[in-house]
Amino acid sequence: MAIIFLIIMMSAIGFGLVLPAFLFAAENLGGGPEIATMIVATYSVGQMISTPIWGRLSDRYGRKPVLVISLVGAMLSYIGLALATNLWMLGLARALGGLMAGNFSTAMAYVSDVTPEHQRAKGMGIVGAAFSLGFIFGPAIGGLLSGPDAATASLYWPGMAAATMAGITLVATLVFLKESLTPEQRQRAADQPHQSVWQATLRVFDRPVIFRMILVGLAFVFVTGMFETIFPLWANEKLTWGPQEVGWLFAYLGTIVAVVQGGLIGPLTRWFGEGPLVPTATVLYAVGLVIMAAAPSSGWVLFGITFTAVASSLFNPAMSSLVSQQAGAEERGLVLGVFQSATWLGRSLGPVASGVLFGQFGREAPLLVGAVLMLPCLWVVLSFLKRMHRHNAEAAAG
Repeated sequence: MAIIFLIIMMSAIGFGLVLPAFLFAAENLGGGPEIATMIVATYSVGQMISTPIWGRLSDRYGRKPVLVISLVGAMLSYIGLALATNLWMLGLARALGGLMAGNFSTAMAYVSDVTPEHQRAKGMGIVGAAFSLGFIFGPAIGGLLSGPDAATASLYWPGMAAATMAGITLVATLVFLKESLTPEQRQRAADQPHQSVWQATLRVFDRPVIFRMILVGLAFVFVTGMFETIFPLWANEKLTWGPQEVGWLFAYLGTIVAVVQGGLIGPLTRWFGEGPLVPTATVLYAVGLVIMAAAPSSGWVLFGITFTAVASSLFNPAMSSLVSQQAGAEERGLVLGVFQSATWLGRSLGPVASGVLFGQFGREAPLLVGAVLMLPCLWVVLSFLKRMHRHNAEAAAG
């Protein structure tokens, strides 16, 4: 467990290094808000495409080979970002990074493999905490490497630093990570009736509870993708912040998520269970967005982003744990992969929507639209939790 924690944290540092300057760098290469956010979205498009594929391959051939291959690709993508001299190069490098980042569901499946079911939410929280720790250091360092001015922000040094982190993570994976699946488990997965990824995905969709979970994951991440992507431009227009201030703000967000997922998610799930944490997260995220939209100063922005950070840190491990509990051991990588792929679809569409809303309707539009969308999200959460409780009661009675 310690080595997977390190792998995720190092990968997150690399991911976070390029975040503070990315939108500014895209604009400096000639892209407006709509184009810049669309390039950001190519990362999540790549994740959406590759996540179920990586998950299925990891079920059949093991978690470690998938992690190794994807880390090699991630290193190449960061080098591409560093060397990009036009928007096409920037977009291709970003898309490659997304294809390789579809391995996150493999890391989550690894944690599911090595943790008993009653501790799975805690295990998912540890995964989230590792990502959050990386998200603390990555953006802070990336902001410093990018330069203080939005007009001159560059991805060269952040990209090279991220490639270095990916290389270090690759070596650690090769040397220290032990395969979590036994040969027998991999063989059982290989013996499953042959289906295309699309057919396997449709089979997962046929389960009503999982399908509703997937809808909620997509909607929640759509909203978070809108906010997190547009935040640098929003903060620059509202508070005149540049890459360094944005980097420190992302580091603050990551600190909150690390504290909640690293220390609080375990006790919270023991006391309340995963179910109540998900609707709580949707309400908190909406509240945070409204506070920031109305914020008259940077202090109020910090107050609002605290709500969104707590909400994200509750939602992700709780929902991932609920999804994993709906899957058998021989299909866990696939089911988590489909769920993660749906969330990456949300993160693909969210940035594009935020760019259009920001450019056409004003800087607060992405935040207010996101807050409104949390209402149907909350309704769907309550509906599938009610169905789960009814099914559990029938099973206990029968």
